[in-house]
Amino acid sequence: MLKRIPSQNLRVGMFVVEYGDGSFDRPHVRLGRQLESPADVEAVRRESKEAMVDTALSRIVPDASPSEPEGLSSIPPFLPRGTLGPEPMISLAEELRVARKVYNNSLDFMSRFLRDVKLGRGASVAEAEQLAGEIGSSAARNHKAASSISITRSHGYVTNHSVNVAFLAAALGVRLSLPESHLRTLTLAALLHDVGKALLPDAVLNKPGKLTPEEYALIKRHTQAGRELLAGQHLFSRDVLDAVLDHHESCDGTGYPNGKMGHEINPFANYLSILDVYDALISYRTYRRALTPFQALKFLYANRETRFSAPHLAAFIRFIGIYPVGSFVRLADGCYGLVTDFHEDRPEAPRVKVVFDKRLRPMRPVTVDTAQGNGGARVVELGLHPKDYHLNTELFFP
Repeated sequence: MLKRIPSQNLRVGMFVVEYGDGSFDRPHVRLGRQLESPADVEAVRRESKEAMVDTALSRIVPDASPSEPEGLSSIPPFLPRGTLGPEPMISLAEELRVARKVYNNSLDFMSRFLRDVKLGRGASVAEAEQLAGEIGSSAARNHKAASSISITRSHGYVTNHSVNVAFLAAALGVRLSLPESHLRTLTLAALLHDVGKALLPDAVLNKPGKLTPEEYALIKRHTQAGRELLAGQHLFSRDVLDAVLDHHESCDGTGYPNGKMGHEINPFANYLSILDVYDALISYRTYRRALTPFQALKFLYANRETRFSAPHLAAFIRFIGIYPVGSFVRLADGCYGLVTDFHEDRPEAPRVKVVFDKRLRPMRPVTVDTAQGNGGARVVELGLHPKDYHLNTELFFP
């Protein structure tokens, strides 16, 4: 069945017969194929206000995003003021050079650490503590450099995820002015929070389809297994062990492994659970596409006071911003860029380094302060995921 629809309603998987309105500027163009990627969708949207689709041949890709509220109004752009730490001591570009080296070293360590755990060999606890200190030091110099890495770097399943969460934890801890001992505890717990997954069968851990009840029960054992493994080293603090154990507990008692509620949950785990889910949502998995940071934030906010502690989530949102540093966005004029900064009182209006034109062609970078509005012409329209466009945005950042 043929149906003419507005181009803004096009979705990946639709079979577009033709587009264009027959005018001189927008003649009819016969396409005769499915839209296979967001880039295909954007290309047709730029060229035409309407498109003719064949609904019988369309194979719409289901939106794998969690159920989430609509619009920016679901996320308060102004949160109650909290006690936030000092602004960065050095520039984003300067610290990123250091942070990327620490990140790579951390990836190498976690790869070896998880392999040793899987093989039943002793793991280097001292090196874990040293790296947690280096991650914390980098965040102290510029927390935005640390927090942006989880967005601009590619994501593996356990190794990258563990390092990403550690960098986010350190950046958040610095911004919250945590004492150095607490910052190290939070960062170390984040780095090691999923160590129990090294004991799971790869076939279950990397399964592309839906888990069976038995497989999900096996997955849920990783928090207890991780705590027991680390406790056997006799070198980690009680807070590190309990944060690893509790990072899947929910404040309404529906989490695992023990169904804890409210103040029963380790305080470091309240932050760790938010960081863990946030990074998982913005990462590609074998069973779903990645969300944009903005979509992930909406999911977190929709689950406040049930899955996540509302005060801890409020602090995280104030720290990360609606459009986090490093995120890929499109402006209202159709150009694309990377968020390089935002003011905590105006998270909906970041500074953007524009690096692609309307056709996603590299252009001479221009920095735009969307808080100024520029007459309303340049405001952030939406967040995007660069991998959907086959882009390595780290090449253009900061």
